[in-house]
Amino acid sequence: MAAPSSSALRTLSLELKSLQEEPVEGFRVKLVNDDLCTWEVAIFGPPETLYQGGYFKAQMRFPQDYPYSPPSIRFLTKVWHPNVYENGDLCISILHPPVDDPQSGEMPCERWNPTQNVRTILLSVISLLNEPNTYSPANVDASVMYRRWKTSEGKDKEYKNIIRKQVAATKIEAEKDGVVVPTTLEAYCIKTQVKAQESAVDMTDFYDDDYDVDDDDDMSDNGEEYEDDDDSGNGES
Repeated sequence: MAAPSSSALRTLSLELKSLQEEPVEGFRVKLVNDDLCTWEVAIFGPPETLYQGGYFKAQMRFPQDYPYSPPSIRFLTKVWHPNVYENGDLCISILHPPVDDPQSGEMPCERWNPTQNVRTILLSVISLLNEPNTYSPANVDASVMYRRWKTSEGKDKEYKNIIRKQVAATKIEAEKDGVVVPTTLEAYCIKTQVKAQESAVDMTDFYDDDYDVDDDDDMSDNGEEYEDDDDSGNGES
């Protein structure tokens, strides 16, 4: 596998720093073995949905030319969902290369573009949990079951029961990791303050010539562990 470009490493380092300093509701991130191209993500099930209280781990892998090519996401936690393959791979438009593929049913504008980032990807994933794309599912059985649940207005409970059992199972992992998963909207929605003295990021650093820059000073030295927010109670294809 080709080594990541210096611009990709700088971009990932800045994104990781931003997410750690200004967390976004619904997820936490850390590096796997101090590798900027491999992140572990903890996704919290949104309150007032079937996934409320869930603690779902996933791994993001970034290509050597990120952000020009999209990362991939694989759930490490068992997830029964129309847009998650049996092996945990996530199928979502935002992570598909921006090619014209009429067979996919996707518009090119729905696919990946370099203006996307980890923050927008994971917010899309959290939204997809509760609003799956059933028109081109990765898990056909889950898609059929979800549609039955929706069309029956909740009377057919097979899909709901499977999800709730999986959510309950994730609580053991959360306890092991020392994470308190938020179960209310107030606890889920993290409010952060942006430090006024911080200067804006110089976007020109993102796209320096990959072959002219050999400086590793901008790369993150190590990953951070998930933070326990004691004050807040935190935890498509």
